[in-house]
Amino acid sequence: MYFVHGLLGIGAIILAYVHTLMNLSSGLIKLTGDYALWILIGTAAYSILFLSGWITDRVHWVKLIVRFLELHIFKHETSVWIHRLNLIATIFVFIHVLLISYIMQINSFAIIFYLYSFITFLSYSCFLVSKYWRFSKANVIEIRNIGGNMAQMILEFSKIKISRLKQYQPGDYVFISFPNLEKMKEMHPFSFVDFDFKNRRIVLAIRGDGDFSRQVSKIEIGEKVLIDGPYGTLNKQIIEQTNAKQPLIMLAGGTGVVPLISLVLEYSQKREIYFIWTVSREDQLVYREMLLQLSKNQKNFHYFESIHRLNSEKLLNILKTPILENSYYLLSGSNIMMLGYKTLLRKCGIHSKNVYYEKFSF
Repeated sequence: MYFVHGLLGIGAIILAYVHTLMNLSSGLIKLTGDYALWILIGTAAYSILFLSGWITDRVHWVKLIVRFLELHIFKHETSVWIHRLNLIATIFVFIHVLLISYIMQINSFAIIFYLYSFITFLSYSCFLVSKYWRFSKANVIEIRNIGGNMAQMILEFSKIKISRLKQYQPGDYVFISFPNLEKMKEMHPFSFVDFDFKNRRIVLAIRGDGDFSRQVSKIEIGEKVLIDGPYGTLNKQIIEQTNAKQPLIMLAGGTGVVPLISLVLEYSQKREIYFIWTVSREDQLVYREMLLQLSKNQKNFHYFESIHRLNSEKLLNILKTPILENSYYLLSGSNIMMLGYKTLLRKCGIHSKNVYYEKFSF
């Protein structure tokens, strides 16, 4: 959906630019149209660099520059507000159309235009207001440093619908915000390690990379949290498999281990699972003991580690060819790592239909 969102936005900008080339105007009509177009182009360019991985996942030096700017100037909340400039562009477009008198004199067009604008405005207003009843509410009951620049946070729901509670599936992620804390009021996505339905608790593992996540370890016990979700498709992929006996190979990169752990806890007694966790440093293996213990207790669960990049030689040393060729793959990690994993599996002769991963940017 992120990809569709980005593609539709860029497509709309291209059509708007073609419109300016084919239809000449002047005065306020031209001014409002130009303002809208340049705002849309500017926010799209910014979003491609700072809110997506189209370029940064593929060009390393661009990623380094963007990371530096995010750290010192363009914090996440700043990026969100810049993206919201699209609302101003929409207002300019609305005024632009109203100023074209010969168009607005066409009654059928005017009715459709006003109706469409009203529905759009009403839908967006409902979206903004709905957060007061759409979001679940929770409190922080535990935060601790688990090493590798990661903090584990346990949230206990104080308000959540039973129907929403039943929607939580292993491998899912949620958006959280802290409404009473400055610079932490915007929603951020995080996968959960575990979910306790009985006690209404959720366990998150968060690495302190961004301006939001670096503040997590400083949050006090009892702090209020808004939760939007759950979302995710990883568990759905397992459920919808036609061959329930097909082994699962889970490739986790860095913090991508988090959603896969919840899947392992759910399926380690039901499915044959080969779990490979790749990290750049050994101290990042923060759930090593838990996974090793699980591999001892569950004969169907096989745990492996790879310090530094996983290559075809390492993969073939870990797993035999028949297992590689007859398994279903679930990948989790950064987009760069996912691109690398897909290339690696393709070189090993694994068909793309047997590989699935969930992207968190477009």
